[in-house]
Amino acid sequence: MKKIIAAALCLALSMLLTSCGKESVSESSEVSKPDSVIKWFDCLNGDEMVWDGVREYTLDEFSGVTFRWHPEQLEAVTDRETVPLYNGMPIWSVYFYDLTGDGNPELCSTLSLGSGMIDNRIMIYDYAGGASYELSDRGNFDYVLNMQEDSLVVEKRVYMQDELIESGELLFLNDTIQIKAE
Repeated sequence: MKKIIAAALCLALSMLLTSCGKESVSESSEVSKPDSVIKWFDCLNGDEMVWDGVREYTLDEFSGVTFRWHPEQLEAVTDRETVPLYNGMPIWSVYFYDLTGDGNPELCSTLSLGSGMIDNRIMIYDYAGGASYELSDRGNFDYVLNMQEDSLVVEKRVYMQDELIESGELLFLNDTIQIKAE
């Protein structure tokens, strides 16, 4: 009887210890279709924030690359290196969408930044082109992405308030992030 109790305690302890580690979530690969948005996750719109975890995602357009999210950083991982792409405090969402028209999807995110004074902004990362673009107006406005039907929509709000100033489809023109007027 003592051996059974000891074995049960060891099993319970090992289960407890293995569950204390970081959670890792791997999503499946998808091929993006022209003019379609792929939602990886959006913690501001229903997905659970995994504060001590990691999420990973692969796309056929970027063979050999795994995109890895930590709450504070997004990185591209290959068999040779890990490249930090951008930071947030945290990165709330990541969508994939071809904004530049080059046939490869860009990473589109809502993230928070700041210490003491925190704002929400939008980050677009063109992995194929190695460039990033930001939509922010610190202290004046907050910007948040969400998906409506098959489009990425930007919501512009008064800083730290619920008052919606402008809303429209996410556009990328002349190397700048813009909001399509409705």
